[in-house]
Amino acid sequence: MDDKRPKRNSCWQRRTKLEKWLIVLTGFSSIIMLFMISDLFIEYPSFSAGKLNQDVCLSEKCIRSASSILQNIDKTVDPCDDFYKFTCGNFVKNTVIPGDKVQQSSFSSISDKVDLQLMKIYEEPIQESDPSYLRLVKAIYNSCMNTTQIEKESLGFVKKEFKDLGGWPVIEPYWNEKLFDWKNLLYRLRRMNWRRTYFFSMYIATDLKNSTKTIFTISQPCMPYERLKKGLNDTAVQASLDYMIQLAVLFGADKNTAASDMKDVIEFEISLAKMTVPYKELRNATLKYNPITIRQLQQNFSSIPWLKMINNYLSPADMLNLDDVINVAVPKFFERFNSFLPKVKKRTLANYMFVNLVKNAVDYLPEEFQKTELNYVKIVYGKNELTPRWKHCTWEAERLNVAVSSIYVQKFFDKSIKNKVTELTQDIKFSFLETLKKIGWMDRKTKKHALHKAEKMKSFIAYPDEILDDDVVEEYHEGLELDPSEYYLKLTFNMSSFWHNGYVKSLREPVLKPDWRDQAYTYYVNAFYVQSENSIQLPAAILQDHFFDPERPQYMNYGGIGEVIGHEITHGFDDGGRQYDKDGNLIDWWEPETNRTFARKSQCLVEQYGNYTVPEIEMSLNGVKNLGENIADNGGIKIAYRGYLRWLDRNKVEKALPGLPYTPRQMFWISAATNGCTKYKKEYLKQMVMSGFHSPYYFRILVPFMNSDYFARDFNCPLGSPMNPKYKCRVW
Repeated sequence: MDDKRPKRNSCWQRRTKLEKWLIVLTGFSSIIMLFMISDLFIEYPSFSAGKLNQDVCLSEKCIRSASSILQNIDKTVDPCDDFYKFTCGNFVKNTVIPGDKVQQSSFSSISDKVDLQLMKIYEEPIQESDPSYLRLVKAIYNSCMNTTQIEKESLGFVKKEFKDLGGWPVIEPYWNEKLFDWKNLLYRLRRMNWRRTYFFSMYIATDLKNSTKTIFTISQPCMPYERLKKGLNDTAVQASLDYMIQLAVLFGADKNTAASDMKDVIEFEISLAKMTVPYKELRNATLKYNPITIRQLQQNFSSIPWLKMINNYLSPADMLNLDDVINVAVPKFFERFNSFLPKVKKRTLANYMFVNLVKNAVDYLPEEFQKTELNYVKIVYGKNELTPRWKHCTWEAERLNVAVSSIYVQKFFDKSIKNKVTELTQDIKFSFLETLKKIGWMDRKTKKHALHKAEKMKSFIAYPDEILDDDVVEEYHEGLELDPSEYYLKLTFNMSSFWHNGYVKSLREPVLKPDWRDQAYTYYVNAFYVQSENSIQLPAAILQDHFFDPERPQYMNYGGIGEVIGHEITHGFDDGGRQYDKDGNLIDWWEPETNRTFARKSQCLVEQYGNYTVPEIEMSLNGVKNLGENIADNGGIKIAYRGYLRWLDRNKVEKALPGLPYTPRQMFWISAATNGCTKYKKEYLKQMVMSGFHSPYYFRILVPFMNSDYFARDFNCPLGSPMNPKYKCRVW
């Protein structure tokens, strides 16, 4: 490879930093001006771009924004034929997905930036002057990065732990089946901080019908149901079997024994998956609310000692008794499970529990275990390189989410952005209220409830103020001690115990609304709608780059972060969110006829998306599973656009971006579509379509835009063209 870097003694090296910066900026501006001049003579596709605004923004931020769009856009595509390919065509053509990733997108590029920023903080030596929570985070990072210690100590430590737990049958030649009881193993695992439940889920959740309190809940297990239900004829399921065999062999098992035992395990997993209730049968949240006493639970599903099982989970918190009420989220699963489990061989149950322990501990074991996992992940998701250790350890540090949230905001976030995004959010929320007022298919009573819910919806922007108070953050972590020289798995046990003790106390405490601790994910490049408190959350990390920049035109920001805000607001009124009232309680506030109309309008989207096939993998979209996200996508872009129109009512039309002969309203749509520029590996795309709740981004842009009259008007798309079909689906 030729080294194209400047020679050490070149003229370039002798220039000052300021001179270099001015030369680069001047050259960059010249390139953009060339684009502008050339664009005046280019014949564009059939859409009407409107008269090019000669008043062009030439600030650094405008130039950067224009450059980013010009890199992604494919001008050979008519926007009225395929707007995603028009906006993102060159992104998809030119993007190479790194080996350690399964996709590349606007979201992932910002996530990479955040990870790198945090890593540089963690890499700094631990100082006495550091706040104690920063020392804790650095301890996690340093211990995780100590691969020499992991290679030396980990396998021996885990093998001893397994021996103390009664032994993993596949590696124990004299394993005694008579001494094994899966319940006793579960109890011991929790006492030793291997906190897993395996066969079903147990957790503390907000009471669906009384969001001021919590309730202990049991549900079906978290597992890749759709994949496992296909059985061993599926490539991914076979890969899972091969992976478990290889893990057992690495632990010292005979290969033939491992093959036989792990085949029993995968067949057990397949049976367990087939007992689970499909998502489409649980769309009505009321079906997941089944409060009963533990006494009744014991009578209904007698094969498990539920009181002991639940109290073991909650230990060392206050114990529950037989008359305490819990929620059984999916009774149908437990009916099947109750009669199934006693028939399974003890050896299979033990192997299942231990092999899952190993899967969860791979990152704390020698590198050969991680390479074995990579062989599996490559087949299932397309990833073909290990995640860089520094990045993995940066993610591990996020176990202390409150500490990391504080560090990120204090070091990297411009706090003035919080108020600016708040103003934008208010515009979009107001536009949604106006949308509700004008909807003709809702009866008066239902509309009144909807308006009250929308008015009361809270917006938590960037960060809670508490995380800027070192004393508050210090107090939150009081009692947690982590030694950076300790083997990382032991250190995780300390963290697990610390968090668990705080978590189980929440069962006896009233729900705080809002609770600042629940907003302490400032480093997330994402956004959320929280049903139980009727709120949206926009973490600090997403308020940058493609999504928001106070120094660029507002048509970019309303299209960027505005579309995200609109999406989250609409989640409060999608097929799931609409089942909750203004206070986050599961209450049916819909009149029957309006309810039927909503179902009919939703079915239009189900069928519209379900008729699309993803060409790369020849699979159809799941219009039922994706319905909530699709409703949010379609409603979100509409109210974001109306929010921008509201901003225009108060302000003058802004300058154009250099080299982009599009009107501000057209730039809104281009900015929104840029959020979705994504390239996937085929293997990951397959799993996403089969199991995910989101449609691939191509359809998340294409379908909502073609359902919008605003889009068709702004790009002058003829009625009947691909992006302006005669029949459109609309819910909100």
